[in-house]
Order: sequence, then structure tokens, then C-alpha cells
Amino acid sequence: MRNLLFLLFLLAGSHIFAQSTDNQDLVKSIADLNKALISRDTLRLRLLLRDDLHYYHSNGWQQSKNEVIEDLYNGKLTYKTINPTSQSVHFISKTLASVSSTAEVDAVMERNPIHLELNIIQMWAWKNGRWELFSRLSKRVEKQH
Repeated sequence: MRNLLFLLFLLAGSHIFAQSTDNQDLVKSIADLNKALISRDTLRLRLLLRDDLHYYHSNGWQQSKNEVIEDLYNGKLTYKTINPTSQSVHFISKTLASVSSTAEVDAVMERNPIHLELNIIQMWAWKNGRWELFSRLSKRVEKQH
């Protein structure tokens, strides 16, 4: 009985450790994505974004992976800052996670500076030994009167 309890404790502990490692890897990928968007690092973005990406902006604008990269490269959209104010990670499975967050974003779109407070939902998949973003949806935070 003592051995069985020890074995159960060991298995539970290893699951918690694995989940913690997955969480750390995902949180790092999210931070890397924000840095790559700000620095216009198209090589890093090619690794972080899935080929079948659906990227929805708060104004209803939808982009594919290639459009996100192209518009950053040509300056149509330039991120100046992305400051997450909260973040919650939920693992749906070992290879699928959803991330909800709020963030303050300063950007320039077609030469017009914009400041946004956003609610963001991202879906990430584990593939080829790394986390890849395959869906992102943002909505402006509604101000309370």
C-alpha cells in the first residue's frame, strides 16, 4: 500500500512538472511573438505562426500568416508596444492551449498612430517541438461609464 501511494504521488508530481514545463514554453512563445511583432522579425514569425493562421484584429480585419508578415515587412502595420496586463493559459490537451489576455497596444497603421486596450484570445498548437499560433482574435476593451 505504501509503495502504491508513493507511485501515485510520483506520477502526479511528474504530471504537474510536465504541465509546468509546457506552460513555461507556451508563455515564452507568447512573449517571443510579441517581441517578433514589435521588431518585425519575419524569420521568427514564420516559426511562431502556423501556415493556416487566422489572425483577427479588433476592427474586423482578418489576416493570414503571409499577410501578417507582409504587412509588418512593408510597414502597413507597425507595432510600437504590446504590454500585456493580464494573461490566463488553459491547456485543452497536451498539444492544444488557449490563452486569454488583455493588453495595451500602441501601433501605427498606414501612418496613423493608434492606442488600443484589447481583450485577446489566442489558440496555440504544439507541433514540430514548438508552440505555434493558429488563431488570434482581439476585441477592444469596452470602457465602463
